[in-house]
Amino acid sequence: MYKKYLMGIYDGMLVKYGANAVAYSVVGFPIFGPGREEYLKSVNHDPLKITKDYQTHASLLINLSKAVGKIVVSYKDVQALAGYTTLIHELDEVLDDLNHN
Repeated sequence: MYKKYLMGIYDGMLVKYGANAVAYSVVGFPIFGPGREEYLKSVNHDPLKITKDYQTHASLLINLSKAVGKIVVSYKDVQALAGYTTLIHELDEVLDDLNHN
């Protein structure tokens, strides 16, 4: 139970904060990365354009990264469902065996 509790905390932190950290890193790459001079020339060093690009891309990437994080965490739910399905199948086989003596 304790390990399950810790994994729940880890998964929650990964989805909430890890997704945001990755998204902000990707969004900041054009300004702080190796191709920053070309990007700044393309927007003429206009702070409004830089901010608008940052805000637009940040919201899109954060939503995308949260969706991917939820898909990763939902894998546990699919595994639990598969386990329940296996148990029901085994119960059905046992009931069939009991009906046929």
